[in-house]
Amino acid sequence: MLRRNFFLNKKLVIIVLAILLFGISFYWLVLHDNAPKSPTQTIVKANNPEVQSAVPVIDKAKYSTTDPASPWVVVNKQRPLPRTYIPTNLVTPNILLSEVTNSENMHISNVMNDALSKLVVGAKQSGYSLMLVSGYRSYTTQSSVYNGYVKQDGQIKADTYSAQPGHSEHQTGLAVDLGRSDRKCQLESCFGDLPEGKWLTANAYEYGFIIRYTKNKQQITGYSYEPWHLRYVGTELSREIYRNNLETLEEFFGLQLYSPRKTNSRLFESPSLAQNRLSSFNVSKDMSLSEKSVFGSKIIASKTHEFVLRGL
Repeated sequence: MLRRNFFLNKKLVIIVLAILLFGISFYWLVLHDNAPKSPTQTIVKANNPEVQSAVPVIDKAKYSTTDPASPWVVVNKQRPLPRTYIPTNLVTPNILLSEVTNSENMHISNVMNDALSKLVVGAKQSGYSLMLVSGYRSYTTQSSVYNGYVKQDGQIKADTYSAQPGHSEHQTGLAVDLGRSDRKCQLESCFGDLPEGKWLTANAYEYGFIIRYTKNKQQITGYSYEPWHLRYVGTELSREIYRNNLETLEEFFGLQLYSPRKTNSRLFESPSLAQNRLSSFNVSKDMSLSEKSVFGSKIIASKTHEFVLRGL
């Protein structure tokens, strides 16, 4: 009898201890969950990639937006380049060209040479053949291009699609006009509706380029839609602009937007310094009419009686 009572008491003690242990554990868990987060926990949460994704990952002051040689230089109607500025690193890209290699506008800044080649190769792998229509353009050449359009359409209209000399991105050597190898819709807005134009719109940012003058942004840039005009800014910036669903440099850097104002019609003279520097480029005597279309300060009408280059 005593042995039986001993085992019963032992079981009772074990049950009571188990209940107490369970109660203590439950009480501790409740208090722990309701307690303030420790500094360590806060740091872990702050380092969560999902939280940091909303934080800007690019230093907007990394490169100058005013230095003509900067990959992030912003050139527009309010922000001119020095009239004597000529890039020191011009090269002829190893891609399909619309003119002979020694033509002035068949040169680009070496800064974007590799990127442009990779872009053209990427397009080729997708089944599209692109060529360089226009690259670097001096102040002298831009003067002739702009003056020609002013005479043709008047200054008010010309200013919507052609940059005044000193205000063209082409002078930096960091802008290119691209087109199809068969020249369909060359330098026309319909290029944006072609497979090649759509491919550039969707993929240019992966190679460090942006479509500089997009649809419905004329009130910001001051220029009409140009799906063929690409500006090199490097992949860091081009991808950041893409991630932020922005389309213009003015918006990204928070710069002054285009403000239309009345201007007196005027033609621009080419500076002698730029003209002398252009003498380093030679024009072949065997060029066809279209190949001679633009060089130095001369503009020669093409067979369709239109200027070969658009003025941006």
